[in-house]
Amino acid sequence: MIELRSVSKVYDGVAVVDDVTLTLERGTLTAVVGTSGSGKSTLLRMVNRLVEPTSGQVLIDGAYTAVIAAPELRRKIGYVIQDHGLFPHWTAARNIGTVPVLLGWRRADVRSRVRELMEMLQLDPDVIGPRFPHELSGGQAQRVGVARALAARPELLLMDEPFGALDPVIRAQAQADLHRVQRRLGTTVILVTHDMAEAIRLADRIAVMRAGRIEQFAPPADIIAKPATPFVAELLGEGDRAFRYLSLKPAADVARPDGAAEGAADGPVLPGHATMAEALSEMIWTGRDRVRIANPDGDPGIVTREALIRAGRPE
Repeated sequence: MIELRSVSKVYDGVAVVDDVTLTLERGTLTAVVGTSGSGKSTLLRMVNRLVEPTSGQVLIDGAYTAVIAAPELRRKIGYVIQDHGLFPHWTAARNIGTVPVLLGWRRADVRSRVRELMEMLQLDPDVIGPRFPHELSGGQAQRVGVARALAARPELLLMDEPFGALDPVIRAQAQADLHRVQRRLGTTVILVTHDMAEAIRLADRIAVMRAGRIEQFAPPADIIAKPATPFVAELLGEGDRAFRYLSLKPAADVARPDGAAEGAADGPVLPGHATMAEALSEMIWTGRDRVRIANPDGDPGIVTREALIRAGRPE
């Protein structure tokens, strides 16, 4: 859906983005990861022409963005920033309806879309809708910002450090909301983040940037198993790589029937969607060498420590 062809941006003789070529598929979530100053936000803003490339081309659905009027282009692309950017004198509902109103939607259609998105993002339309931004919590305001970006049904959503200002608990919920909504709507998303764990959790593919260039562009499992450069490995954290790899894999994949031959497993039953990392963490905290995991087709299965260790070795 999106092509970047030898795109560069130069400020005062310094290439902030340096000859980047990427192809992003429709319906996927791509995370752009890097340290401060790596060029990731500049790269993102060249997609919707908030920043004009010094050289190279950006295409969306095969069309060159340079020949599309910038306001027209941006109305077709959702955009979410860290501080949500809500209009302070408008209610949450009116903020969400901004772009549909600009596009001339009927009032009834705008109201229906606002309610649909608020419910999808677990915001009570009757309670949150009439509130002003200063009356919202950080997590609520950020979700309103996401709803506003999705209101006109854009096929492309750009997100620049959208969850960076949230506390860990609210951030995890916001990430889960994004993942669920993105899968439901099939929206193509580019997410800029400095948090490798966030990228691994959410992305179909990760682009690691350093000094304006792409060091590696690959699925999370490949990034973890085979970091292309020492910088990529450093971002992963050597001691965290095994847990990050296990966090991508369902524990149910290595579950075996709960039977006396394997020995009894006590403690709570993990949900069926639990990852291998969550199963291993439960074992470490409780001192057990096996845990039970829910099985929708019958009795809980058993996941053993040995099975997780074997699974944690990248192929």
